[in-house]
Amino acid sequence: MNEPQVQPKKEKTSFTQLVKSLASSYVVLAILAFVVIDGGFKIATSINHRAWPMTPLQSAYRSWVWWNVRDFEKEKQAPDIVLLGSSLMMAAFHGGDAALLNVPQNVAFHHKSVLLERLLKSRFNRDYNTFVFALGGEMASDAFAITSSLLTGPKQPKVIIYGIAPRDFMDHALSSPASTEIFKFMSRMGDLDEVAAESRGSIWEMGEYYFARGSFVYNHRPDFIYIQHRLANEAVRKVCGYKDMDYVKCPLMIRKQAFLELPENNGPNEVMICPPSPADLVFTDNSGEYRYRYKNPNMKQFASQVGYLERLLKLSDNQGIKVILVNMPLTKENVALMPPNFYNNYMQTVEGLAGKYKAQFLDLNSEQLFPKKYFGDTAHLNVPGGKHFMEVLAEKIGADDRVAATIQNLPQTGQ
Repeated sequence: MNEPQVQPKKEKTSFTQLVKSLASSYVVLAILAFVVIDGGFKIATSINHRAWPMTPLQSAYRSWVWWNVRDFEKEKQAPDIVLLGSSLMMAAFHGGDAALLNVPQNVAFHHKSVLLERLLKSRFNRDYNTFVFALGGEMASDAFAITSSLLTGPKQPKVIIYGIAPRDFMDHALSSPASTEIFKFMSRMGDLDEVAAESRGSIWEMGEYYFARGSFVYNHRPDFIYIQHRLANEAVRKVCGYKDMDYVKCPLMIRKQAFLELPENNGPNEVMICPPSPADLVFTDNSGEYRYRYKNPNMKQFASQVGYLERLLKLSDNQGIKVILVNMPLTKENVALMPPNFYNNYMQTVEGLAGKYKAQFLDLNSEQLFPKKYFGDTAHLNVPGGKHFMEVLAEKIGADDRVAATIQNLPQTGQ
């Protein structure tokens, strides 16, 4: 008879072969190396947070919010007034100063409203220091992220003037609050964990968030991209002789296409707002853009963004920051593109929140105050319109006793 084979020995041999196979696998070795390196970084930074010397400002890509934060960090004292808002406030602010000073305003570097400071000084007979965080596409969630991350510490302002509009609360182009460049950058500047779940719109975004929290390397991937970017730039400079690779040196149409592909990267000379010219009288019909933004009303998104506004108002109230909500001017053509009753619902909601948290509300959306000649398109003011907006804002602040008292009674800097 044939002797039976010993099965355990065969199993042992198979197990040994499996171990040898895994040990020789580059994939497994790479995973083990990643775990060891990642764990080493986490341990080192938990012992000493300075073990990793990189800061959020060391970034390969310089978005509009990056330029703002860079200059805000350089401020030696807290501003009296911070302006928040989307491109509607951004256009008014830059246009106003371009018209006042008769000098082109560089969007990357210009972050103080000279016109508003002068108008308030003329009205209240004292100096004011402003800083502007008005950025294209800024949602209410972005405004909260800026306030929570930057405006409640040593640079806390005394007043926030926040220009709002319906698009800041419901935009079909927004996939989730955490998807914007502003929110992403502010997540690196401050702690936004309290809104981590509701700011992410899918299980994939939540998975990425938790993976970043667990992995040092993945969480600091912008730092590694920055290191790679610096090394690549240095190599190009030495090999090709290029000295300055920050400034945009390509035709406008090419840059517009590049901006669609990489909106988080803005050159320091990319956008200049010029003094008034005949070109300011040209009206651009951008109804198609806003028809897309307002389509398929998402009331869940609206409620979520209202929640961020409420967080901003509550946080400011707790910190002793006065808030002035300014309803931004729009053309009647733009309002007509909104879903039925949406504008009235928006107005009732924000006015109700302002009253709840002792914020002040100024409604500047008036065809009498802002006829069509002051608009460059259906939503944004042109350069003369920007100057007019700041003049109307200062006048309305002075005409409202409560708002005037808020501005007039600010403690002097240093008190």
